[in-house]
Amino acid sequence: MWRTFDVGLVAKSVPFRGAFVAAGTGGMGRQVSRASLAATPEHLRRVGANELVVTTAATLLGTGEDGERLVARLDAAQIAGVAVRLDQTDRLPAEILSAADRLALPIITFPEGTALADVTTAVLDALLDAQQHRLDRVLDIHQRFSRIALARGGTTEVAATLYDLLGVPVAVVDAEGRLIVVEPSDATVPVDLSAAIGVRRTISAGDHDYGEVVAFTDELDQDGMLALERAAVAVAVRLAQASAVAEAQERFAALSLEELVSAQGNPSDVAERAITFGWDLSRPRAVLLASIDPPEDGRIPAAALNTIAAAARATLGPDAIVWTRSATIAALVAPHGDEPAERRRIAEGLRKELDERLRSVTVSIGVGRCVATPSELSRSFVEATHAVRVGRWAKGRHVTQLYDELGLERLLAATPIDDLAEFVQRAIGPLVKHDRESQTDLVETLAIWLDTRNMAEAARLMHVHYNTLKNRLERIEGIIGPVLDDSARALECAVAIYVYRHYDGPWSDQG
Repeated sequence: MWRTFDVGLVAKSVPFRGAFVAAGTGGMGRQVSRASLAATPEHLRRVGANELVVTTAATLLGTGEDGERLVARLDAAQIAGVAVRLDQTDRLPAEILSAADRLALPIITFPEGTALADVTTAVLDALLDAQQHRLDRVLDIHQRFSRIALARGGTTEVAATLYDLLGVPVAVVDAEGRLIVVEPSDATVPVDLSAAIGVRRTISAGDHDYGEVVAFTDELDQDGMLALERAAVAVAVRLAQASAVAEAQERFAALSLEELVSAQGNPSDVAERAITFGWDLSRPRAVLLASIDPPEDGRIPAAALNTIAAAARATLGPDAIVWTRSATIAALVAPHGDEPAERRRIAEGLRKELDERLRSVTVSIGVGRCVATPSELSRSFVEATHAVRVGRWAKGRHVTQLYDELGLERLLAATPIDDLAEFVQRAIGPLVKHDRESQTDLVETLAIWLDTRNMAEAARLMHVHYNTLKNRLERIEGIIGPVLDDSARALECAVAIYVYRHYDGPWSDQG
């Protein structure tokens, strides 16, 4: 980047008295990469891009081309400019000068008598001086931002240094376009920073986009662009370091909380960590789980958990302790009182926030009962887990369920799935098999009779004759044994039908 310099910088460094820019001042920003001596008209036909061509007036006029065409050809070759030693005249032909002005091709003239070699040497020295100037500038830019990084300076110091280097207002904005810092502090910046005129550099580290550094100007030179880029890197390093520290601390906190709710680890160690993290575990708390319902394609959007965590921290209150699990956000909430209504109010507040923020997934929420001591949180955690699982079974996805509002499901939730399957099979398995093989509805008939325990009412609900229902019930007892006059057996069948209807399990495939 520092190997090219504009013609203006080189022209200022030429030591010859009487040397001046005769034409093409509008092109003083053209970049020079090297000097090229053109001692003959043939040499002028072999010039290249970004060369500052050193020649004589006689050589220019000796090409045989008119001034307009000559200047146009040199401009088309994308040279940086022409350094001309005048011969027996105090100026070049007007047509050459006017063409150079029109095309913004700089022409620097040297007085007659100046040795061409001296002109070339002077231009080379000027290039070296310009190179040294640029190198010093580049080193200064790098050193300034390196010192900030070594001193663990923040975004404000980076912005202040960038403002000092550029001389125009600068701002740092986050990934959502919100203003983080502006320099100078009293600078007026547009409300909508995304639409503001300015030169921008993205603040990124790896795949993470932290925002932008903006210089409020139409354009920047090479040094300015370098300074802007170095500022963006310095802010990215600072934010990446802070993010890494925060993530490490968050992982350690999550590990401590997992030990707490799983009743593992040393309780005194967890208590010490709680003090370090600022957690108040002395007040009654309950475990809340916000679990992403399994997506149909099996993929959970990467940002979904972060969105749920942000919603939880925003709505569960400042006393809530929130952490992230694999597909779940867990929280220790601190309700005002032990009433289920208070915990439901907290859960529904989170539900409302999630419904506004999330579109890609649905979430089921489960809440355990409130416990008085940290050692009991493992019980509340198990209850919250059951509330999510059984809530999905009984009510489907996107459910909000309190453990102590489960009713019969509280008992079923504690029963291993294999035991439930065995229970369903023993109670009504043969009836289920008969319905599937014979295309009958005897399980439904038994369910309606168990709900009413009245033959006439059950017949009316099923829209069948009394005798038809009586015959069906006799068939049912012929398949699974006496039920109608056995209250214990009737209860067993009623629970088995409830499980069969509401829960997914191995009994769904029996037959």
